[in-house]
Amino acid sequence: MDLTESKDFQVHTASLKEVRIFSREVFEKLKINDELKDELVLAIAEAAQNIVKHAYKGQVSDDQMRVLITYQDKSLTMELFDKGEAAIPENIKPRNLDDIKAG
Repeated sequence: MDLTESKDFQVHTASLKEVRIFSREVFEKLKINDELKDELVLAIAEAAQNIVKHAYKGQVSDDQMRVLITYQDKSLTMELFDKGEAAIPENIKPRNLDDIKAG
């Protein structure tokens, strides 16, 4: 079964619940087991939250972010698109693996 679904959401923390609901509905169509489904929904929700928090610095915007989920040839792709401020790769520093934080 191949599937492509996308939906646009306002860039705002209030939209994060809608992102989770949409994602879960798509994964239910794919008959993914509940544990994996929960992990995939969490991954998309975290990515959407990072867009709001970092690309838009938590500011309310009229911009939209798009969530695109594609399942084709036994391959799952999840993409998020926005028009926020891009990250500067040189400024991204990895944490020490012993520095464990909740979340």
